[in-house]
Amino acid sequence: MKKIVIIPARIQSERLPEKPLRLISNKPMINWTFEAALKSSADIIQVATDSKKIYNLLPKDNVIMTSSNHLSGTDRVYEAVSKINLNDDDVIINVQGDEPFIHPEDINNLFDLVSKEEISMATLYSNLKSLDELKKSNIVKILVNDGIALNFFRKTSLEDNIFIHQGIYAFKYKTLKSFVSWQPSDNEKIYKLEQFRAIDNGITINAIKSVSNIHLGVDTEDDLNKANEIAKKDNHK
Repeated sequence: MKKIVIIPARIQSERLPEKPLRLISNKPMINWTFEAALKSSADIIQVATDSKKIYNLLPKDNVIMTSSNHLSGTDRVYEAVSKINLNDDDVIINVQGDEPFIHPEDINNLFDLVSKEEISMATLYSNLKSLDELKKSNIVKILVNDGIALNFFRKTSLEDNIFIHQGIYAFKYKTLKSFVSWQPSDNEKIYKLEQFRAIDNGITINAIKSVSNIHLGVDTEDDLNKANEIAKKDNHK
C-alpha cells in the first residue's frame, strides 16, 4: 500500500491574493505545509499547483503542474495522482496548502485509519473553542458519532457531538476516482461543502480527533497576521 500526500495549491485566491506565496516568518506558506508533510510517513509527497511561481519554490520531485481550470482542490488532487501508478487500495491524503501548522501525526493517523480494509474515506475534527462558533458560517462544524461523520453544518443550534471540521481528507484511490466522477450533489451546491458529494453517494466518512495544538486555515490578511504571531511565539524556523 502506497501512502501519498497531495497538497493542492492554486495561485488565485479572492480573499488573500497569491495565498500560497505569502510569507510566514519569512517563509512562503506553501513551504510550511510541505515541510510538515515531509515529517509524516508518506511515501510520496507532491504539491499540485497551477503556478510556475509555486512550482519553482519546491524540489522538482515534489511538485507537479496541474490545470488552472479545476473547480475544487479534490479535482486537482486527482489529476496529480492519476499520473502515478496506483492501486485501488493505496491511500491519498489531501492536505490543504493553507494549513501551515498541521501536525505530521495527524497525517499519519489518517493513513493508519484509511489503510484498514473497511474504511473508504476519513477526515479530522477538533473541539469547539466557544459556542459562538456554532453560528459562524465560515467555520464548518461536523457531527460525529462513534467515529463517523454524520453531518456537516455552516450554522447549527446543536451542541452534543458537534466539533470543528478540519478540512483534510484521506481517500482510498478507488474512492477518490468515484468521487471525482460524480456530479456535485444538491447539498454540496447548497452548502458549498464538497464532502456532501461523498455522503450523498453513500460513502461513509470516518472522523478522528486532531492531535494538532494549532488549527489555523489561512484565508485572510487577519489569518496571516495570526499565523505570523504563532510562528514568532513558538519560534518556528
